[in-house]
Amino acid sequence: MKDFRKKGSVGLWALIIVLLLLVTNMGTFLLCKYYPAFIGINDEKGDDVTSANVEKLTYIIDKLKENYLWEIDENEMWDSVFKGLMGGIGDDYAEYMTKAEYEEYQQTLTGSYSGIGVQITNNDDGNVYVTKVYKDTPAHQAGILPGDVITKAGQTDLIGVSVTTAVTFIRGETGSSVTLTVLRGQNYLTFDVIRKSIDLVYVSYEMLEGDVGYIYISEFETNTFDQFTEAVKTLQAQGMKGLILDIRQNPGGAVSEAVNIADSLLPKATIIYTMDKSGEKNVYKSDSQSLGLPLVVLIDGYSASSSEILTTALQGNKAAVVVGEKSYGKGIMQILVPLSDGSLYKYTFAEYFGPNDTPIHGIGITPDYVVSLPNEYKNVLIEDIPAESDTQLQKALETVNEMIGI
Repeated sequence: MKDFRKKGSVGLWALIIVLLLLVTNMGTFLLCKYYPAFIGINDEKGDDVTSANVEKLTYIIDKLKENYLWEIDENEMWDSVFKGLMGGIGDDYAEYMTKAEYEEYQQTLTGSYSGIGVQITNNDDGNVYVTKVYKDTPAHQAGILPGDVITKAGQTDLIGVSVTTAVTFIRGETGSSVTLTVLRGQNYLTFDVIRKSIDLVYVSYEMLEGDVGYIYISEFETNTFDQFTEAVKTLQAQGMKGLILDIRQNPGGAVSEAVNIADSLLPKATIIYTMDKSGEKNVYKSDSQSLGLPLVVLIDGYSASSSEILTTALQGNKAAVVVGEKSYGKGIMQILVPLSDGSLYKYTFAEYFGPNDTPIHGIGITPDYVVSLPNEYKNVLIEDIPAESDTQLQKALETVNEMIGI
C-alpha cells in the first residue's frame, strides 16, 4: 500500500532543480551550453522517448560529475534515480528497495527482528499509517493503536516518506529507544518506545464454549499456513464442532499462504483467479479435501489483500458466513523482482477476482451480517477486546451455533 507518487528521489531532484534555477537566472547561454541535444525531445514517441530520456539522464549525470561543487555519492544518487522511477509510474504499491532494505524486508517475513511490533503502510496521503499492532510488543505496551499516523521518529520527519524509509528510522538495536510522534484524529501524541527482539506468531487459537474453535490470524507470512494447520489439528483433537476464523485487523501478506488456507477449508472449487495486463487468467483451485465443519469468518475495515482473497473464496463458494464490517478493498497483486546486485523492485501486475467474478479492488467485501464494534473498542487491538463486549465475535458465535444446530 505504498504511495511513492508524492515522494520521488529527493537528492537527484534537488540537483536538477539547482540546474534549472541556473538556467532561469543566466538565460539562453546556459541553456545552449548544457542542453544542446534536447531541444524538441517532447516530439519523440514510444521507444524513441525512452531512449532520448535515458540519453538525457546520462548527459545530466555526466555534467554533474564534471561541474558539481562537491563529491557525489553515486550509489546514493542511483538509488534515488531508481526510487524515483518506481515512484513515477503511478502505482501506489510500486517500490525499489536497496540491497540493505531488501535484506531487512526479508527478515521481517520470518517474523523475527528488532523493532517495536507494528505493521505499517502508506495511506492515501502517502503518510506512514499503522495498520496492525502486535500483542505484547513495545508498541502495544506503549499505547500505539491501529489508525495512528506516525509523523516523526525522533527528530526525523516521516511525512510523505515510504514505508521502507520509515522502517529504517523506527527499527533499531534491541534495548535502544525511539520517540515516535503520531497523529491520532486531530491530536498529536508522543510515545517513548524501547525496541526489543520481536518474534511474531501469526496464528493463535482456543476452544470456546460449545466446542466452537476460534483461530485468529494476524498476518499471512511464510509460516502462517503451517501454524494454521497445527491449530486446526489441535482443535479437532479437542472435539471441535464448528470454527470461527478471525482475520480482523489482518493487512494481508503472502498470497500463497491465504490460497493454501482456502484450499484446506474448501471442497473442490475455484478459490480466486487473477487477470494481468494482457487479459491472461490464472485460476487458483482447491482440491476435494475440506474441513467440513460450520465456518464463520470475521472481517473489518483493516482486513485487506490476502485476507480478502481468503474471505471472497469462502463467501463466494458458500463455505462460510462472513460477519463484521466491510473490508479494505485491495484486490491487486504485486510481483517482487530481485536483481543481481541484491536490490529489488516490485510493482502491480494483476488484479484478482472472487469465484463468481467478484471484484474486490476499491470495493471491499460486504459481510453477510454487518456488525459494528462499540465505539470504545474501535481501533483497539482485537486481542484486547473483552469477549463479552466484542459484538462481532458474539454474532459469530450465535451464527456458528445455529449452523451446528445448538
